[in-house]
Amino acid sequence: MSNYCGIKPIDDLYSGASAQPVRAGDDPAAVGAVQDLLTGHGYRGLPGLTSPAYGKFGGKTSVCLQDFQSRHGLPPQDLVDHATLSRLVLDPASDPRACHVYVTLALGFSMSALQKALSLVAQMEGMGRFAAANLNTDKAGLSYGIIQWAQRPGRLAELLKAFQAADAAQYAEIFGAGDAELARMLLRHAQKPGGGIDSNGETTDPAFNLVEDPWPARFRQAALAVSLQKVQVRAALTAFGRTLAVIRAAAPEAATERGVAFLLDVANQFGDAGMSQLCKLARQSRASESDLLESVAAESVERMPASFQMPVRARRDVFLHTPWLSASPFADANAPGRP
Repeated sequence: MSNYCGIKPIDDLYSGASAQPVRAGDDPAAVGAVQDLLTGHGYRGLPGLTSPAYGKFGGKTSVCLQDFQSRHGLPPQDLVDHATLSRLVLDPASDPRACHVYVTLALGFSMSALQKALSLVAQMEGMGRFAAANLNTDKAGLSYGIIQWAQRPGRLAELLKAFQAADAAQYAEIFGAGDAELARMLLRHAQKPGGGIDSNGETTDPAFNLVEDPWPARFRQAALAVSLQKVQVRAALTAFGRTLAVIRAAAPEAATERGVAFLLDVANQFGDAGMSQLCKLARQSRASESDLLESVAAESVERMPASFQMPVRARRDVFLHTPWLSASPFADANAPGRP
């Protein structure tokens, strides 16, 4: 199990009470990690990974921090000491997020370039929430989780199958309310052609209308189970590993951390085949990685309905410009850690 997230002030503090606390003016990555953990504990209004205020220890961060400390029997203070960080990491989160620090320290995954990219893609898909859900607004039925496993293409069924394989008893308890046969029927429904929905995203079986309760509530409950959070991360990393091989073939110019993460996000939105096609269309004009990325960004926006073009452009720009990603080579030699 990992005890390191790669952010030195956080790693030092988490591993020993004698390390310097995190406070205003400190390393933005360390402050951002604290903001991410507070957000997972239900505090709203804190900046996320894509915000220019991320990593700045402002008044909102201070208020949320001191409230968390008071609620957990810790002296309220304008800094994060070892005791506070330990509680932020280890106490159950009310709205857990697949941020880098949580995935490594709380869930025990080893650091990897793929995991770092995942934290940003998850932020764009559903604010990093394990419980993120799209209730058929795109006619794909239920889309759920950190990378939005969608019902229509059968991706939701893949995740449910992984939940069942990881812990059949817990799967039955959550998704069948203790009825193992009902939980198995849910999986069989999701495995039907089209994910068990019609062309409008409407269920083909009224007993399994996954966008109406009790089903959304059961998926939210699953997001609170640490063992199933780990399943989500493992499944996402496995999917990203497959996409990475596609990127290597379709866009060998994309060799940096920024370039690979950018294309992973495009693939998560358009599918591996769609991402490959976008790269192929950009081939004539590209002379470098930056040319490729900008061409793919422009084409991906053009493919969207007019009402979605501005948010998609903003999403592409996050990956092109965020300081969270670097121009360093994408180091994928080591497989993602398995806690």
